[in-house]
Amino acid sequence: MTICRFLTEVSGRLAASATLYTDPSDPKFREANRRWSDIGVKTPGAILQVAVEDDAVTAVRAAHTTHTPFVPVCGGHSAWSNIGSDGFVLDFSTLKCIEIDDRTHEVRVAGGVLMKELSTALSNAGRCTALGNGNPVGVIPYCLGGGISVATGLMGFGCDNILSAKVILADGQVVHTDVTSHPDLFWGLKGAGQHLGLVLEIKLKTYPLSIYGSPDGRHWIGNFIYPLEKAAEVCKAMESLMSDTENLTAGHLMVMAPPPAFNPMIMVAPHYFGDIRDAPQTFQPLQDLGPVLSSEKTPLVPNLSDHLDKPCEKGDFKSFNLAGLQDFRTDNFLEVIETFKELLQSCPDAGASAYIVEWHSRAADIPKPALDSAWSHHDVYIWA
Repeated sequence: MTICRFLTEVSGRLAASATLYTDPSDPKFREANRRWSDIGVKTPGAILQVAVEDDAVTAVRAAHTTHTPFVPVCGGHSAWSNIGSDGFVLDFSTLKCIEIDDRTHEVRVAGGVLMKELSTALSNAGRCTALGNGNPVGVIPYCLGGGISVATGLMGFGCDNILSAKVILADGQVVHTDVTSHPDLFWGLKGAGQHLGLVLEIKLKTYPLSIYGSPDGRHWIGNFIYPLEKAAEVCKAMESLMSDTENLTAGHLMVMAPPPAFNPMIMVAPHYFGDIRDAPQTFQPLQDLGPVLSSEKTPLVPNLSDHLDKPCEKGDFKSFNLAGLQDFRTDNFLEVIETFKELLQSCPDAGASAYIVEWHSRAADIPKPALDSAWSHHDVYIWA
């Protein structure tokens, strides 16, 4: 088997602090192989937790020589981050580095740095960048795959903020790429990077916390809950809010049936970027509809996604799918609600499911990012 040849090839060539698991019955092996969803999870022939970058280079070159397949892992939330017994997992969770340049305000992110880790480090330095909505998700793969977040309207997609990258190519060669060095590779990395090489590190553009609308980065987040009977009225209000170019907003419109009662409901969780005092007036149409429950908060940037920690936990059978929309239409969402009701009736265990529409409005005075990447969705600001 090629995995045996691979293990022989790397034997004695890894850092002393690197860890190589080969026994599937080992609790540490099983823990390292946990993923966000148990759908399609396989048992690899080995799991290599790298300690230094050279460990990754050694592993890729050995895999190339022995024709051994492998998958990289940072946070373990990708559906493609597992492999069978003929291959190995290259685990970066034990190799992390965050370096912020005080002069340029650029940040170097290496290895398996997670969203919350980077957000906290940047916030402590008075900075932020375009990060996603899940604390334990890996930063590098998130940015390489496009990078959608509630801050897209403010800072662009995650891939728009990549300034350079260090990449291991398929033959084990390590290259540095940016707009002047290997520019074609750099273009492809931004939006399709998972397919072009193993990215060891990226350098990202950052922004002052005040971009959110207040000096410390706080911004207004609301929460409005309605019975399904108000769905048409809520959707009509959302059509106007999602197409608003006067105010910079983002958020989620959801049909869901949360535990313990699993009663279907509509929830709107809007974000307002600007003077916090102006937010209630912007979303007054939602308040006028008489929600059964409403609340508001103004969290610090590192805490924006804390409410999603439970859904981000590993294990169980879960699936997450996404499609871009050119606009939001009430009739379409009402059909989704009917389908959701039928799903709950025919499959009660689906109560934990939800259908979510995420929007990012773009104020007229916010410049659009240059279209210099493989990411082909710069014109999409509504996702479902």
